[in-house]
Amino acid sequence: MAIPLAESIRIGLADILMRKVRSVVTVIGIVLGVMCIMVVLAIVNGMNKSTMAWMQERGGLNKIEVQANWNYDFSKGGDPSFTLKEIRFIESQIPEATAFNPTISKWNSTLTNGDKRFSGWVGGVMPDMTIVDEWDVDKGRFVKDIDVQNNSNVIVLGSEVAQDLFGNRNPIGNTITLDDTKLMVVGIMKYRYMKPQGGGAAFSENYLDYLNQRSFVPLSTMLSKINPGTKIANLDIRAANPAAAAVLRKKVENTVLNLKHGKRVFQVNSAKEQMESMKKNNMIFSVIFVLIAVISLLVGGIVIMNIMLAAIKERTREIGVRLAIGARGRDIFLQFLVQTVLITSMGGVLGILLGYGILGQVSKFLEINVVASVQMIWAALSVSVGVGLIFGVLPAVRASRLDPVIALREE
Repeated sequence: MAIPLAESIRIGLADILMRKVRSVVTVIGIVLGVMCIMVVLAIVNGMNKSTMAWMQERGGLNKIEVQANWNYDFSKGGDPSFTLKEIRFIESQIPEATAFNPTISKWNSTLTNGDKRFSGWVGGVMPDMTIVDEWDVDKGRFVKDIDVQNNSNVIVLGSEVAQDLFGNRNPIGNTITLDDTKLMVVGIMKYRYMKPQGGGAAFSENYLDYLNQRSFVPLSTMLSKINPGTKIANLDIRAANPAAAAVLRKKVENTVLNLKHGKRVFQVNSAKEQMESMKKNNMIFSVIFVLIAVISLLVGGIVIMNIMLAAIKERTREIGVRLAIGARGRDIFLQFLVQTVLITSMGGVLGILLGYGILGQVSKFLEINVVASVQMIWAALSVSVGVGLIFGVLPAVRASRLDPVIALREE
């Protein structure tokens, strides 16, 4: 007489409800393991989302950065800077680039408006900077080609710089002094904001506050009037799309390497490759903690297996009766395997609910974003069912192989 699956489920639920204390003890390891998996996956999802947001705020995944390679041994020779001629050559070699912006940095510059002063970073840039960094002006305009051609004395202020120098007044059209050079304010950049993660708020309430403290002048003006004799140390390029960025990065790297006679005085980075690297680091973090959760699940699985073996001992006579009246060995196997899976599934559901319930507290305690997803729930539930299937096989096999005659003699 075959035992229907529905009957096996009913018997399993009845046994779980009849032995409540044992059932609770049985599922504790599963609950903790699944809860850990839920929390870790939510943290990793949150970290990946924050990484993507950070990359988007810095120009997106199309961006390629050329910067001095400070890991290079400069005692071997080499100059980590470009002349304007070299910059023009690089630009001519990559017509597929959608934007191209060399930058000269002037640190600790002093901007003055009457008796108000602001010390910060000023960059000599090209008009493409707003495209490369995906950062628009809020008021007025940005540096134009005509400004670069004429070495114009114009400046675009960051939002915080404008606030410090002009308060609530409109800065557009006013003149300020950069060190000893008078410049007319032609634009104000949009305010940039990103919420700190992982306790960063202790240092700043805004990850991007440093951008709001920046100002921009035409590259030619920086070279000819503000900081003569300096060279270009940074170059930002924008590819047509993230897929094209990897190919373009390699082409730029080869071009720069040839210019510098094979000396790796510059490093060329693709935002897409940087993001993938960060995701790999996050994955290492997740694997470590998932392994801890798996250990908890293994312990829980072993406990479940031992308890089910004990349950078979207690129910030996019942098994003998079922076998005597026509139940097949595979019916007994299915009955005990279903009961084990039911126990671990209940533990999985409880672990998911508890894990989901504490995500808010985890986010608050670690000061990071945590992101739950449907895929996480299915993964956690699948793991709990898998534990039941793996650790339920041995007890189920032992129960199905009992000799009915010997089983019926059991008291």
